[in-house]
Amino acid sequence: MRRQNGPEHFSFVRIIDTQPPHTDPKTRRGPLARFGSLAPRVGTALLLIPLALGAIWVGGRLYAAVIAAMTIFLIFEWTRLVRQAEFSRGFYALSLTAIVAVVFAANGQYYSALAATFVGGILATILEWPQRSPDSWAAVGALYLIVPAIATLWLREQPEVGLKLTVLLFAVVWGADSGAYAFGKTIGGPKLIPRISPGKTWSGAAGGVLTGAVVAALIAVFGGLAPWWYWALVGVALSLASIAGDISESQLKRTYGVKDSGSAFPGHGGVLDRLDGFLFAAIALAILVLLRQNA
Repeated sequence: MRRQNGPEHFSFVRIIDTQPPHTDPKTRRGPLARFGSLAPRVGTALLLIPLALGAIWVGGRLYAAVIAAMTIFLIFEWTRLVRQAEFSRGFYALSLTAIVAVVFAANGQYYSALAATFVGGILATILEWPQRSPDSWAAVGALYLIVPAIATLWLREQPEVGLKLTVLLFAVVWGADSGAYAFGKTIGGPKLIPRISPGKTWSGAAGGVLTGAVVAALIAVFGGLAPWWYWALVGVALSLASIAGDISESQLKRTYGVKDSGSAFPGHGGVLDRLDGFLFAAIALAILVLLRQNA
């Protein structure tokens, strides 16, 4: 068991492999053992999806409050992961920054929200400097976690299509994640990036992209977003962005020697584990929508 460098009062250490030597659970329990984590994943999804869709449907202040709360949870796990402490000056500074940015964005002041994010990230970094050798984890956290929150709020407020865009974003990310899991577990095959994420396969990545494209096309057809093939391509782009976000967080966790960012969601790990792909996909969709608006 490898200890982390950091304050003595907190040790963010996990036992990554708890299987006894020479034990293959798949052989011991049969071929269905590979889907052993499916039940908690499905149960968690059945709880979270209706809550998320309800907040998306209502929109407005409720949706902004949910986004703010989730962003603070993300900042908590991010701080604990890279700072090896649950609460620090950087955590409080970034949390306050997230609240200010969300308030600006909820009132349609998106440039002010971005400016607050940049300034808050810099201030949080400065506040952390006296406690350890200088680094930029707080500034990176502001960009990594708060900018996607602003993008998500901006997408929801787009005239006439905001609800459809937001549903598409969430559905494609969920679909890509589920498709990657199902295809990867069923087909298996060569690993995608074994050194960073040993569980991911090329078949899973392809299945995730295919599922994301199909989900986006269906939402376009039934939601009146035309042409459907354009949104299918958007689904491909969002699926790839989601995979990139997942791999990036896997590299981050490997760097700090942990398995999960937390344990908030059974079968999924922490909030950051559940939303890692969403963070990248939200920014990708915002960029694509901006490009289409200015084309």
